[in-house]
Amino acid sequence: MLCNNKHCYRLIGKIFYQSQRLFTQTRQLKDLEQIYELLKEESLSSQSSYSEHMNPAGIFANNELDLHKIKVYGFDFDYTLARYKSTLHSLIYDHTKAYLVKNLRYPEQIKDFCFRPGMGARGLHLDIKRGWLMKVDSYHNIQLGTVYHGMRQVSDQEVIDAHHGTKLSVEEVGYLGMTSNMFQYVDIFTIPEITILRDVIQFFIDNSIPFAAEYVHYDVREAVGAFHKSGIMHQLVGQDAETYFEENSRLRPFLQRLRDANKQLFLITNSAYWYVNRGMTSLLGAKWQDFFDIVICQARKPSFFGALKRPFREININNNSKSWDRVSKLEKGKVYVEGNLTTLAEITHWQGHDVLYIGDHIYGDLADLFLTHGWRTGAILEEVEDEINIINSETFQKTMRWLNVLQWLIDQLQIIPGPEADILMKSWVAEREEERTKSRDYFNPYFGSIFRTYTVPTYFHRRLARFADVYTSNVCNFLNYPLDYIFFPRRMALAHENVLPTPDIDLLLMKTAQEAMRFETKL
Repeated sequence: MLCNNKHCYRLIGKIFYQSQRLFTQTRQLKDLEQIYELLKEESLSSQSSYSEHMNPAGIFANNELDLHKIKVYGFDFDYTLARYKSTLHSLIYDHTKAYLVKNLRYPEQIKDFCFRPGMGARGLHLDIKRGWLMKVDSYHNIQLGTVYHGMRQVSDQEVIDAHHGTKLSVEEVGYLGMTSNMFQYVDIFTIPEITILRDVIQFFIDNSIPFAAEYVHYDVREAVGAFHKSGIMHQLVGQDAETYFEENSRLRPFLQRLRDANKQLFLITNSAYWYVNRGMTSLLGAKWQDFFDIVICQARKPSFFGALKRPFREININNNSKSWDRVSKLEKGKVYVEGNLTTLAEITHWQGHDVLYIGDHIYGDLADLFLTHGWRTGAILEEVEDEINIINSETFQKTMRWLNVLQWLIDQLQIIPGPEADILMKSWVAEREEERTKSRDYFNPYFGSIFRTYTVPTYFHRRLARFADVYTSNVCNFLNYPLDYIFFPRRMALAHENVLPTPDIDLLLMKTAQEAMRFETKL
């Protein structure tokens, strides 16, 4: 029961059955305050879900994709076929800080730093000159409350003063992840980089050491890049696959199902063959190449998709030597390096609409394929599963239910004039901000969800929706769907459309009105 006060029931019943007259003629502040109390109690005590629970292992469509039409499946290696444990982030972090101290003469105390999960997130932008990390939405607005300089949250007013508001121009935010003063952290490899950047900046601030933020960024980039490009990371991970590679018992059945259906499979990765071989052997066994028609390593993506001149070269997997003869065909069982997509298409005669390429980097793996070559694309983002589990949780559902009702109440309050209404408006808006912050912190206490701000998608999700036909948390989630499955995108409500009624409001008013009628009958 919502309320034991007969006046409350009579009020709600009156509002429900005479809502048009009441809300357009005599909408009283006291009435709305009582509705607030009733709806808040109902919203927070309700056991029903605010929204339908989603499948954490689902595949989600930005664009219609008919698997029946896909004849060829292509894959990236890192974070696509091969998934890594969190130990890899600690490894990258530790070697980055060691490089900073040894090669760039950073203070010795930095060696004592430890990697801490949650300090970074995929999709963040860095204001290079200021050293500010921030989340940007799909309309190029900085989301206030998610801007950090080291570990310090930059105040809203400071952000607004620095950027003359929250809106960033196209030139500032860029299109493919980087401008002269903005850098976007797109792939999951960058999380330890974000973390060490925040830690170093905070160390300099705490110890009153003068520094220019852009130099710290460039130095950290150099240190992380050196760990990758030198081959040290691959060497350490390849020597201890069990420590770093995550087991995936569904990978073999997934690839085998594609082979049994006479699909062609290929691999294009920037990693060296010997490293891929270590990883794939640990995942699929020594004969892993039997699954693939074409294996291309050291592809130099994304230039692989745009370069027209670099030829393929075959490598001898026994001694890692490259052939000198021109490659005129790509054969199963052999391994090729470098090359370009134009030559690949000419040799294989693959048509773009027949091919689905799956990777984890929306720029490096997917953008050129989607925009220039017409391939179908799939993105693998581990965060999808984690975020859906949070969205499905009871605590998040309750928060969102009340937040949605509270926004509706604020809309009703806006047309009531007078100082008392203004005071109440400030109170409700402040409560809304508290609830919004709570909803953000469920995902990450610094940056929230990587896919959305409070009300609109993030800039990262906008790029994801642009370049990926479908996305999911694990490539093996395709096992959950038949090979003739059609992924349909949802119909999205535009701002001027009312596809669904405001969640819960009509239902809540209906329930309270029914309670009012029962109460009157008893009287």
